[in-house]
Amino acid sequence: MTETLELLNNNISKSDYIVVGCSSGPDSMCLLDILYRNNYKVICAHVNHNIREESKNEFIFLKNYCMEKQIPFESLELDKIKGNEYYYRKKRYAFYKSLADKYNTKYIATAHHGDDLIETILMRITRGSNLKGYEGFSAIFNEHGYIMIKPLIYYTKDEIIDYNKKNNVPYFNDKTNDDDIYTRNRYRHNILPFLKSENKDIHKKYLKFSRELAKAKNYIQSITDKEINNNYKGGIIDLNKFNMLDDYIKECELETVLSEIYVDDIDKIHMRHIETILNQIKKGTNFKIDLPKNITVKREYDNLIIAKNEIQSDYRLELKSEVTLPNGDTIEMVEQSLDTSNYVTRLNSSDLNLPLYIRNRQDGDKMEIKNLKGEKKLKNIFIDEKIPASQRDAWPVLIDSKDNIIWLPGLKKSKFDNDKSENYDIILRYKRKERN
Repeated sequence: MTETLELLNNNISKSDYIVVGCSSGPDSMCLLDILYRNNYKVICAHVNHNIREESKNEFIFLKNYCMEKQIPFESLELDKIKGNEYYYRKKRYAFYKSLADKYNTKYIATAHHGDDLIETILMRITRGSNLKGYEGFSAIFNEHGYIMIKPLIYYTKDEIIDYNKKNNVPYFNDKTNDDDIYTRNRYRHNILPFLKSENKDIHKKYLKFSRELAKAKNYIQSITDKEINNNYKGGIIDLNKFNMLDDYIKECELETVLSEIYVDDIDKIHMRHIETILNQIKKGTNFKIDLPKNITVKREYDNLIIAKNEIQSDYRLELKSEVTLPNGDTIEMVEQSLDTSNYVTRLNSSDLNLPLYIRNRQDGDKMEIKNLKGEKKLKNIFIDEKIPASQRDAWPVLIDSKDNIIWLPGLKKSKFDNDKSENYDIILRYKRKERN
């Protein structure tokens, strides 16, 4: 298998370990044998899904096989549950990555072959996907710092079986591969034979198709990454810049940003989520969308904020000489200040009901703003001052012991504030924590 060896020799040093996912089936046993025969340092990683009775015998066989050849053998037994293929894949790859960390390597090899590539592409076309999905999978790629290798991608199942026969490689056949209740098996049994009857090297055509899509995907991704660097920082997209982009690049940017947030849970995000966000952005008004896994997407004026949904608990803190708020801001008493902005208030204790407290806003809060007649709702003040909705619930409110609102730090002073020429004996200063 010349192309397989070329891939390995060009990308992996024989001083590095390779974690090999091995089920004991014909494909993975072929891969394990190729690596072993060519003196690569392999770790045999076996996962028992606990679905079939035969899996116990396969585990014993593989353990003994590795012991005989002095191949390090690692295994994981999953609980007997009814999970879907994605659930099992996630468990397998988490196991492989843990072994890569254990053996201080970044290489993980699986036995996906040319027929698997055809099936994967056809299934994704039928189901619907994006450019990356339609590509199927590559012979080698980086996944969050791990190098994933599929050395058998150049060959068909029949060629793998022939290799095993010629080299006396033992293996087990999984009977579930014959059962058409599984979607992949229906493609394998009904569509693949027809394609191969049209062109015996059809897998090479699909490999070329996959590579052409990969080139287009990589080019588009380079443009997307450039735009992300220009308009995205700290979980916030600058919508003034974002809205100038081509619609497809907008879509790609959201996919990229969300994939970085979700990592291995990216399957939770579907095209409908992306479309919903883009449609809301076009409306030009503030919105909030709850995504899976407690992620929230919010528009706040010209910013699109994508973050973990954090629940802000209520707080009420007595103000003595200084108080640090839950968000890291501080309010302190000072001896003097020349500042006349809304970040400083001067109070006369005889006008107040001491002690003073700092709390977060409550429904229906109103205050009498300095030099204005009547009361105004805090909700309306926040809107007028264009305070993002995500900050309003945590914004500090200074009250006295009878719950009179004395000051809305940084935004508005109340009727209790005194000018520098008037009588006062308390000076309070609001200091905001520096934020990225």
